[in-house]
Amino acid sequence: MVREYKSIAKLTHDEIEAHIVDPENNPLPERCREQFGRVLSAARLLDDYPDDNHVIRLMRAKYDVSPSTVRRDIALARQLYKSRHTFDWDFWQAWMIKDQLELIRECKLRGDTKEWNKAKLVLHKIIGERPMGEEDPRRMQANQFFIQIVQNGQTQNVSLGDVRNYSDRDKKELIDNLYQPIDDAQAEEIMDT
Repeated sequence: MVREYKSIAKLTHDEIEAHIVDPENNPLPERCREQFGRVLSAARLLDDYPDDNHVIRLMRAKYDVSPSTVRRDIALARQLYKSRHTFDWDFWQAWMIKDQLELIRECKLRGDTKEWNKAKLVLHKIIGERPMGEEDPRRMQANQFFIQIVQNGQTQNVSLGDVRNYSDRDKKELIDNLYQPIDDAQAEEIMDT
């Protein structure tokens, strides 16, 4: 069954690939054929001319379309075909993942567990393994946080764990004392330290 779309951007990667491999048995929708030809032509031109402006002039002369249409075709050409100059690996992988997720969803809804599991394995291959990063040697260390309290001119370090064990009344009193305004002399003293 061929779906009717206005743009090849709405087609899946598999539909486009099937058309490229066997165009007679896997035709594109009628509305997409002209755009597919333009995108294919843009991809070929991009291999020879990495400058978009030059490709736009050539495409407009050949197909008699607007510059915005040619820009859309060039963007699709970059996404669909690897050129010598650019290849949008992230877009291609995201497209493949999206198609695979759609297949997984369809298999699950049909209740086809065999195909569902195969599709999940393919998705795992597309995504790949998580790259190993450098282990932070201090990652597993326990961090201890202190709140400095100045009371009667003496500084006290109170562990955050100890503060958690305070009663609600003591916590409120501590918070109220932390947010008391200071005068200019105290501010200057703090800035000097």
